[in-house]
Amino acid sequence: MVGHIPLEDGIMVRVHVPQIVMIEVKNLFKKFGDKSGIIKNMSNTSNRVFASIFFTIVLSLLFWMPTWTKINVGNAPGVVFGPPWIGFLVILIGLAYEIFKPSLNLKRDTNWKWILAGGFLFLIILIMIFVQEIWMPYKDGYSVFGMRSFELPLGTGNIHVWPQLLWDFLNVHFTDTTVLALLFGVLFLTKSTPQTSRSYKLILIGAIIFTAFLMLGHFSFLISGMDPTGGYYSRFTKIELLSQWWFQCDFWSEFVILTGALWLLFKGKKSVMVAKLS
Repeated sequence: MVGHIPLEDGIMVRVHVPQIVMIEVKNLFKKFGDKSGIIKNMSNTSNRVFASIFFTIVLSLLFWMPTWTKINVGNAPGVVFGPPWIGFLVILIGLAYEIFKPSLNLKRDTNWKWILAGGFLFLIILIMIFVQEIWMPYKDGYSVFGMRSFELPLGTGNIHVWPQLLWDFLNVHFTDTTVLALLFGVLFLTKSTPQTSRSYKLILIGAIIFTAFLMLGHFSFLISGMDPTGGYYSRFTKIELLSQWWFQCDFWSEFVILTGALWLLFKGKKSVMVAKLS
């Protein structure tokens, strides 16, 4: 590119304008791409981080549950490898699919119904922490910084001793109730929908399988006295079971997750449907 600058009447000077600035601008756009592409890559990274964290949590839970069952129920392979746990395997597959093909919409949903559902699940987690770590210490002989002895497996006489904090975390907080409440407490608060996310559809199907079997087990014991837990419920009468704080946390968290998962699977979210119509 050249330009002409008049010096005096009748005198013209040719001036070369540097082209390096234009070249660098072009290279900048080539290097970083357009803005939408950058935002999409950031979104995919967030999805992969989210899915990886919960994949690790769910996988750890599946490895821990056989030991949890031996501590609380005894040797009961039918409980550990029962049909409900197929649901967690499906959830694990859905999270793995999200890692490789991100499709969740992690933007915050402002619909008050889903805010209530997600908030309720977080409240369940807070109740479990409060009861175990704040209210329980007032019981005789309980200290959160003490030691806890237990049989492993239950009924064998093999005594093990763990720090109380480790016992509380693994035996009370790191359970299917907490993991599902945390996972769906987050997902219900997002704009994710199975109509646009195959991974979310798998996660919801897995949750429905697990919670439906558990709800069926609750009602089978409360109505007909059939114990689906390998003897854990049989320690209580029906009234005693209903008065247990952990049973109420299990029941209502499973109810909210099952209801929400079925609604999303068959109806989706209104905001998504409106966006499609527009």
